[in-house]
Amino acid sequence: MAALALVLASPAGVSACGLGCSAELSLPPAHVEGHGQPLVDLTLTATLTNNDKPVSGVDVEFLALGPDGILLGSATTGPDGTARLTADNALGPDSIRGHKATSWTTYAARVAVIQSSEQAADTICAEQATAPFEFVP
Repeated sequence: MAALALVLASPAGVSACGLGCSAELSLPPAHVEGHGQPLVDLTLTATLTNNDKPVSGVDVEFLALGPDGILLGSATTGPDGTARLTADNALGPDSIRGHKATSWTTYAARVAVIQSSEQAADTICAEQATAPFEFVP
């Protein structure tokens, strides 16, 4: 009888951290003032640590939550463990890509499931973080 072995390999690390996960994602509250301008810049940050040490090179996704929430974009953590999403002229008094930014009450960040390194993949067990979001046109 012949034996069959299945081996899966991927250049992108994917991990299921299990119960011992010490990766943590944190966010500050976000408050954006439009001052009546037609469009304003949006900058959001998230900090990723593992065993209380910054983790660099990890892709983090940012989402707006609320009745009209959307995926805002992604950014990669730097040496300080901070991912910075910056979008010029992203918010206006009416909408962003057809979604009303004034209805968002919370934003979130999560570690992207697919990462490009094993070190980064070891952090996918970090829970999604949320923080208050307010946009005043």
